[in-house]
Amino acid sequence: MKLLTLLPGLACLMAFFLCNGSECGTVRGKARSKRELVRIREAKTTFPGACATRLPRGKRSLPGMDRRSSRQSRTGDNNSGRGKAIYFTGRGDQLRLKPGVEIPRGNFTLEMWIRPEGGQRSPAVIAGLFDKCFYASSDRGWLLGIKAVSEQVNRDPRFFFSLKTDRAHKATTITSNARYAPNQWTHLAVTYNGQHMKLFVNSAQVGVSREQSGEIFSPLTKKCKVFMIGGNALSNNYRGAMEGVALWGRARPQQEIAGGMRSRQRPSDPSLVIHETFENPSRKWLTVKDGSFPREGPGLGGGALDTSLEPPACGQTICDNVEVAASYNSFWEFRRPRTVRYRVVNVSDDSRRRPTVTAKQISLQHQHLNEAFGPYNITWELSVHNVYNTSLRRRLVLANCDAGKVGDEECDPECNHTLTGYDAGYCRKHKPHCPPDKPGNGACDPECNVDAHGYDNGDCCNPNVTDVTKTCFNPSSPLR
Repeated sequence: MKLLTLLPGLACLMAFFLCNGSECGTVRGKARSKRELVRIREAKTTFPGACATRLPRGKRSLPGMDRRSSRQSRTGDNNSGRGKAIYFTGRGDQLRLKPGVEIPRGNFTLEMWIRPEGGQRSPAVIAGLFDKCFYASSDRGWLLGIKAVSEQVNRDPRFFFSLKTDRAHKATTITSNARYAPNQWTHLAVTYNGQHMKLFVNSAQVGVSREQSGEIFSPLTKKCKVFMIGGNALSNNYRGAMEGVALWGRARPQQEIAGGMRSRQRPSDPSLVIHETFENPSRKWLTVKDGSFPREGPGLGGGALDTSLEPPACGQTICDNVEVAASYNSFWEFRRPRTVRYRVVNVSDDSRRRPTVTAKQISLQHQHLNEAFGPYNITWELSVHNVYNTSLRRRLVLANCDAGKVGDEECDPECNHTLTGYDAGYCRKHKPHCPPDKPGNGACDPECNVDAHGYDNGDCCNPNVTDVTKTCFNPSSPLR
């Protein structure tokens, strides 16, 4: 009987809840589907709590509007921890750390924000530890930079981390898994713990190696070590902005690197060796080779980092479409007469002899161009500029072979030429035998003109002994 008396009251309560809804945003009025109820709950921006757990599985988080508002509140924070940004032009404004700072000999972590421009020279050194007692060597210490990993020159540029300890026979280089994004702020970090060297891009580990072990250099050579940013002494300079450089005396784990990337406060860590905000660069840094300090550049500011991953392009353009290329001739708009103007710069001796190409060769090439492109209504217009300079005529311009690449202890295919001594001997598969009595004998001996024998002890760069324009391969010689 008591149960029957309670039934009318329960019916009234149920009707009340159906009409008014719950405090968590249940919709008033007529019954709706479950999908509509979920959509309306999300529109009301329900915050987490007892009611937020009523969302369907997979939606128990802040709605999109709340995530945006929380992100905007984070971007409003100041960036006092990172300080100012500086801009490297890539022309003599690299910096080296003043003496007095104890550079880590073993475990270390380097972190920084960079905004690299496109078209970097390969390699472009962002930061590194070098041996100032032997600047010509590029692998004594470690490097962080950008270089092309494709066999084609300056193609597929990526971030790289190179390291060589005192006990190692050669350097180890690891690269990122994708090419770098120009004109975008990127957080870079490298670590070494005596066994593993790692590379992080936007806190994601993209490279690791176990080929190196032990301390990087011994205490006896610490006075020769110098820490540089923006390039090196061989002018393999970086072009772009830099902000928030930090160097630790230990290998930080990935969790700390990710946390430091999001933090805007100065890190408080006893192992922190350098924390550069670039408020006053001349206080800790020196210029190189009478260069200038980099100017202040646009900083990262309070904006949030865009770490969204986009699928890579397929690598083809519209011109790679066979149907489009085959149908080119069917469009008369593409067949209107066109004129292409080009100039041939011909270098000869001071006496106007030994031109690079003869007038007959130039005329023959011009004739073949017009014959090949004539059916497509394309005409070539030629102009010839003659330069009479014996010194310039004796030199050979090797495409993409920069002066700093010759004799850099690596075989660069673009410098593998007889006039560079096959990249100062590093591209030779079979090393010629150099008798011990030939180096320094007053004559340039080709078999001794390599880095291992001091470039014939200087004989091949002596203008009183030989024609230095053909035999001087020493990268440190001003006569090369």
